[in-house]
Amino acid sequence: MHRILKITENPKITGVSTAFLQDLGPDFKFRGEAHDFYELVCVTEGAISVAADDKYFTLKKGQAILHPPMQFHNITSMGDKKSSIAVFSFSGENIPNLQDKVLEIGDISKTKSLLELAKKHFVIRYRFSIKEPKSTGISHLLYVKRLELFLLELVNNNQEKNEALPQSAENYSFIIKTLNDNIDKRLSIAEIASLCNMSAINLQKTFSKYAGIGIIEYFNQLKMQKAIELLERGMSVKQTALLLGFHDQNYFSTVFKRITGNTPSNILAKKSF
Repeated sequence: MHRILKITENPKITGVSTAFLQDLGPDFKFRGEAHDFYELVCVTEGAISVAADDKYFTLKKGQAILHPPMQFHNITSMGDKKSSIAVFSFSGENIPNLQDKVLEIGDISKTKSLLELAKKHFVIRYRFSIKEPKSTGISHLLYVKRLELFLLELVNNNQEKNEALPQSAENYSFIIKTLNDNIDKRLSIAEIASLCNMSAINLQKTFSKYAGIGIIEYFNQLKMQKAIELLERGMSVKQTALLLGFHDQNYFSTVFKRITGNTPSNILAKKSF
């Protein structure tokens, strides 16, 4: 009797958000962001640097990095020539754990094929945002399945990168670790600098170089990510605010709305629903 071997590792893309190619000038620097979907960044020309949470990476043509949901990340051009990146963002299940790894693409032409498939089968707004399939059939699934296959090929081609990081990049990683370790406190720049054994000027210069945003702005983003976690667990707004170093609940709600675009009470209401 034949038996069925169950396959549990098969990645499944359940939603698509963007697919685009972007040219970056030599002075390009993208301010950091975090969102609730995966983002695959493939370098098709030149070289870039990427800060991903507390890690720092350099990528050249033919390499890629996959950002998981809610990972803070940014992009900066390297060198004096233009670079190009192909970006694919999506949601899914059983997506391979490729976080914090530089991935070898192998055949860079496959990124161009993916972009052409996306344009062929989806309506794309503003040159990057996927709106809807162009037809009522299932032809758009060709893009989805090809993207799933591309992810599997990246896993297969993956090679660890062990190059030494500059001291400033190691300092950046330590700053992020310090912020995470003190997420329950309300700290000034001077206090963060003291915890990191750095001067306030060096702290801000290092952080701005790799993160692309101010350190207090980033610290608040970390806090709001944690706040969503706590609220979804059923914690009250007041409890959440206090646990993250906010003694004024109204101020906490203001910061939460500014960063997430939502209110703490709405998160609680969704949880109750």
